[in-house]
Amino acid sequence: MVVIVGAGYSGLICAKRLAELGYNLRIFDFKKPGGELAIFGKIPELEEHYERFLDEMKSTLEDLRVEKGCVVSTNPLKVLTPSGVEVIKDAAIIATGAVDRNPWVFGKRPAGIFSPETAIKLISEGYKIGNSFLIAGEGEILDLLEKILSKDYKVERVRSTEVYVHGSKRVERIEVEGREFWCDTLILFRGRKTFNPKNLDGPLIGNAVVCGYDYSLVRKNVEEFIKSKSKVF
Repeated sequence: MVVIVGAGYSGLICAKRLAELGYNLRIFDFKKPGGELAIFGKIPELEEHYERFLDEMKSTLEDLRVEKGCVVSTNPLKVLTPSGVEVIKDAAIIATGAVDRNPWVFGKRPAGIFSPETAIKLISEGYKIGNSFLIAGEGEILDLLEKILSKDYKVERVRSTEVYVHGSKRVERIEVEGREFWCDTLILFRGRKTFNPKNLDGPLIGNAVVCGYDYSLVRKNVEEFIKSKSKVF
């Protein structure tokens, strides 16, 4: 038996491949299956961009059972489920994904500062997060956010992440390398990191390793892991 912690894209694709190889599996997630790709699927531009991976994930979900549960430790493997704590004597694969790093800034820290991840979650839920935007940093996810927001709002873009924020209750002005930008919202990307708040022990796969928004690299990592599975189990 192999336990997979996390039912986002990485966990589901890994489970599918292992099942095809004859492994018995249990998949746990403390939220709904789908991970951040499920959130992306609520925004047309992101849905189109990630369509191939969304379709693959949805197809995989039709053949797998995901159990609701939070894995709280791996030595031993303990899962907090709706019916109580379950102890499992099997190996675990950690597919808990990635989160954006804190968008820290110089100067003030008023309302109106978001990481791409937080901005996308709020937009997907129908919230208006600002009226005028500065997007700071590099990455395809920022290109997509610029495309999404530019339809309705003023959006400016810089590559530098060395930003100095002015404002009392809300962002008012941002200095970047001698330039001034008047806006009420900053989306700042300082990269991503592994999401593993319980410090679970086991092989990391997918976005827990890649820590990015490029799901072709996430998929490649899972495939490489499957090829080397005999070294792990």
